[in-house]
Amino acid sequence: MLAWIAFLTVFVVPAAFLAGRFTAKYAIAKGRSERAWFLWGAVLFPLFPLPWMILELLPSRGRQMAAN
Repeated sequence: MLAWIAFLTVFVVPAAFLAGRFTAKYAIAKGRSERAWFLWGAVLFPLFPLPWMILELLPSRGRQMAAN
């Protein structure tokens, strides 16, 4: 049990944080919400490229606002 807790603390939590951070930075560049995409990136970190692919398919907020 202690080994499992150590594994989660040392590897999984930092990996989730980094995936969320990188996703949030990319979301800011696309004009999206930093906080929401940080959570999506952290939750979906085992499928790390998935949030980035979703962000890439969404239109940028700046371009969307200019169209209105």
